[in-house]
Amino acid sequence: MKNKKWLLLIIIAFPSFFWLILETSTINSSKLPFYGPKKVLSLGSDTIYHTVPDSFYLQKEDIGALGNLNSLNTTDFPLYAIIFISNKYRADSYRLTGLWEYLNYKKEKVVHIPFALVTEHDGLRSQAYSELKKLNVHSNVHFYNWKKNGFDSLAKIYFAGKPYYIDYSFFLLIDQNRHIRGYYDGRYVSEIKRLIGEYQHLRLKEEKQKLIESNEIKSDS
Repeated sequence: MKNKKWLLLIIIAFPSFFWLILETSTINSSKLPFYGPKKVLSLGSDTIYHTVPDSFYLQKEDIGALGNLNSLNTTDFPLYAIIFISNKYRADSYRLTGLWEYLNYKKEKVVHIPFALVTEHDGLRSQAYSELKKLNVHSNVHFYNWKKNGFDSLAKIYFAGKPYYIDYSFFLLIDQNRHIRGYYDGRYVSEIKRLIGEYQHLRLKEEKQKLIESNEIKSDS
């Protein structure tokens, strides 16, 4: 009977103890900012952060046609990094040098991160297509396109409220709620390294919340 009391006490205390460990761990040692326009509903209430869409067209092999509209859903893409490749940069392959380095020489560091590359579709085939299609040999690199006449409008949704120096060379880190959590210059290995670290940070935060929720003791009504 005494052992059963101790067991019951441990079961009751575990969620609180587990929460304390997580709250004092390195998971919460830093907090990533939210980018984009913000709106506060009222004094003391929650802040509404800018969100981005999930749907893009897959590039079709045949010339002159857009593929099906696909969604970067939260189940398969709880977090992802996205970059918009403008046609004017199609010959500037160095703009993806950082990602290239990791995919070619440190693939194990990035294979778990979904990368979405969105290019302009010019009515025949995106001029950036030939430059970027070879990245599709990596299962975690997803190639999409958008109509040329709407490409800049789509990119502006992601670039809303961005720092002045952010351009089409930059990856954006999108969280599970489709908020923008970071910008990373794809030209530099150090920036991709930072992206990897902050992606892992957000994944740990997500797993922490899931564990807390799964271990929460709910009282009967």
